[in-house]
Amino acid sequence: MSRKNVNTSEQTDQITDTPIEEMNADTHEVKPPKPKKERIIVPKKEVNLVIDAGRSRIKFQSFVDGQSATPVIALDSLVCQVDSLPFGELGAFAMSRGKDDNNKDIVESWVIGNSARFQQKQYVAMSEGENHKVDYFPVLVLGAVASLPNLYDLSTGANEKTRTLTLRLSTLSLASPFALKSAIERCKWIAVDGVKYKLSFGKSGFLGFPEGYGAALHTQSKLDSLNAKTFYTFDIGFGTSTLTEYSNLGKLPKRGMCSPNGGGGIATLIREFSEQISNSDSSRIIRPSQLREILETSTIEDGKVGAVAPDGRFVGDALEVAIKAWIKDSPLTYALEKLGTSGRRHPVTLCGGGFAIPPVRELVCTELLRAGIPENNLLIPEEPGTVALSEMRRLYTGDSNSDNEQQTA
Repeated sequence: MSRKNVNTSEQTDQITDTPIEEMNADTHEVKPPKPKKERIIVPKKEVNLVIDAGRSRIKFQSFVDGQSATPVIALDSLVCQVDSLPFGELGAFAMSRGKDDNNKDIVESWVIGNSARFQQKQYVAMSEGENHKVDYFPVLVLGAVASLPNLYDLSTGANEKTRTLTLRLSTLSLASPFALKSAIERCKWIAVDGVKYKLSFGKSGFLGFPEGYGAALHTQSKLDSLNAKTFYTFDIGFGTSTLTEYSNLGKLPKRGMCSPNGGGGIATLIREFSEQISNSDSSRIIRPSQLREILETSTIEDGKVGAVAPDGRFVGDALEVAIKAWIKDSPLTYALEKLGTSGRRHPVTLCGGGFAIPPVRELVCTELLRAGIPENNLLIPEEPGTVALSEMRRLYTGDSNSDNEQQTA
C-alpha cells in the first residue's frame, strides 16, 4: 500500500471519528423553535334586552349576568330612513337584512327617536298606522340597541372595529311573538359610530310577555300580605286603554282576560283637547305635538287643572273639559264600565303613560271611586309610566327593589 493511500485512510478515520454533533455545530447554528402565538378567547356575553315598543315611545332596559346593565331608556317612536349614516347621533345605525343579485349586503341607514325629526327627510310615527309597530319592529329594536350607552362594553371580540353582540330579546306586546321573531332574525349586523356588530340571537329563544307584565309583577309583590287570588291591571297608553285580569295562584302571575279598548288612549284625549282649544276665539294655532307637551306638563291642585300653552295662555279649563269628555264618550268609557264592577271585588293597578299625567290620574280615579270601587283596591305605582318595564327586573335579577330610574331622549 502506498504512503499516499495510507495517509488518506488515516485522514478518513480521523474524520469518521469526529462526532456528528460537532460537525453540525461547525456548519450551522441550531435555531430555537418559534413560540406559538396564544389564541385569545373572549367569552360571549348574553344581553337580555327587554323592550316595550309603544305607539308613543319605545322603552327598553338591558340585563347581563343577573345584573341591570342599563336603566330604563325611553325614545320617541319615530323612525327615519336616511341616505348616509350620521356619526354621533343617538338612535342612528346601519343594518343589513338581505343581499343583492351580486350576493352583497343591502345596507340600510336609519335614525330613530327624537333625532328622526331633524334629518331633513320624511319620518314615520308609529301612531300614524295600524300596523306600524309590527312593520317597523326590527328598526325600533335595532335603534334601541344602537342607543345603549354601553353598547361597546356589552359586545365581545378581539377587534375594535368588528364585534359580536349576543342578544336575547323579550317584548311586552299584544302582537304575535313569532311574527316579531322572524322579522328581527333577518337582520345580520348593525353598524354604530364606525363599529360593526355581528348580531347573534341567543339559543334560549325570543320571549313574548303580555303587555304591561311588569305592572302585574309589581302588583303581585304588593298583594302578598292580602292573599288576593285575582287582580287587574289598567293600562292607559297612547292608543289603547287595556284592562287585563291576572291569576295570582302561582309563583308568577298568569294573564286571563285582556280587553285592549283601542282608541281609548291618550291620542283620543289629544284630539278632544285640540277640539276644545279650537272652540276659543283665538287665532293662534297650537300644533298636535305641542298639545301633547301641554298635556304631559299639566298639573292639578285642589281639583283645579293647570295647563299653559306655548304662548303663555292658560288652557287648563279647556283641558279639564277635554278629559271629562274623553272619560264619558270614548272607548275609554267601555273599560271604565267593565272595571267599575270588577274593581269592587279585586285590586286594580293603574299604570301606563296616561296615569303619569296628574289631571288624568286624579279625574279617572274620581270616576272609578264614584262607580263604587273601594279606595284600597286602587293601587298606583310611584312611576306608573314605566312600571310595566322597570319591574321586569324581578325576573332577570331577582331584585324586589324596583329601580325606576329613567333616561328619556
